[in-house]
Amino acid sequence: MKPRVLIASVLALSCAAAVAAPDKFNRTDLGSDWTMVSGSLWITDNQLAGDMMALGTFAPSANKNAGSVLVQLNGVDTQYGAVTIGDAASGMNAFIKIQTQDGTGNFSHGAFYVGNNGGGAFFSLDGLPASSSARLTARVNGTIATMEIDTNNDGTPEATYSYDYGMTFANGVGLGTYGAVTLDNLKTRTLGAPTQRIAAPRLGGEADMSR
Repeated sequence: MKPRVLIASVLALSCAAAVAAPDKFNRTDLGSDWTMVSGSLWITDNQLAGDMMALGTFAPSANKNAGSVLVQLNGVDTQYGAVTIGDAASGMNAFIKIQTQDGTGNFSHGAFYVGNNGGGAFFSLDGLPASSSARLTARVNGTIATMEIDTNNDGTPEATYSYDYGMTFANGVGLGTYGAVTLDNLKTRTLGAPTQRIAAPRLGGEADMSR
């Protein structure tokens, strides 16, 4: 399978969506809507936190192909926030993340993986405005996964990346954490495929410090 990753600045995507029950995490206990796949997730200060490579699935999103969450970095150690699409319990899911690992405390890398931080495409977020907080939106349409990164949470992504997995995944949304990262304001949707494709950036050249 030959990977294909696409990037754009301020790319408008089709936003017609049927919204499932969101999760704002404004409570003390995680609750029965969440099922743990790996590690532990918990709520602190009305945000979702977890241990290294924690992964959980959100039952109300079982028929959705897209998830969006606010990712907040805390400190300069390696951290990531991830959205999963597919059957995470069996490891047959897309695992789409944004990460810091360069010591700045800002987002520096992204990945389209499978399972729980497994193999796939890992790449630098070249040209992304320096930010320790961003809304990550991930979707899967057929074999194509798309990641949007909105660093000022204004609804317009500063960067958009796409990757051809060469395989399809079931619906269903989950979240993953690594390090001190916190996640907030999850939204799950059914989204159509993006309408634009553009040139692919360079892949590889750096190791993923979370693996």
